[in-house]
Amino acid sequence: MNSTLISEAFAETERASRYLVQLCQHVHLVAHANPHMQAQVQWSGEHGVIDLGLGRCSLRADADGLRLRAEAPDAESLRQLEQRIAGRLEQIGRRDHLSVTWIPVTGGVNE
Repeated sequence: MNSTLISEAFAETERASRYLVQLCQHVHLVAHANPHMQAQVQWSGEHGVIDLGLGRCSLRADADGLRLRAEAPDAESLRQLEQRIAGRLEQIGRRDHLSVTWIPVTGGVNE
């Protein structure tokens, strides 16, 4: 059994769907230009999943903000995933002062 580490974040914004789509489109375009990244992205206006190989991030746009859930097999991979997702999202949302703070979910998931 492998343990999966999980963290969650919430970014308060009235433009959650817009930011979800922009983030997913960006990762998709970067992955398409750099096939060695092995990133996979799926999204609609309200849900998205970004898999960077080292871990995956699920996104959900709600009326009050954007909810994120990062999952990775180890602490270093989780840290890298959190940094990449939050860094890009904060850059996209800089005009709205978007802020992403990750909170560890205790217990994790056993696979």
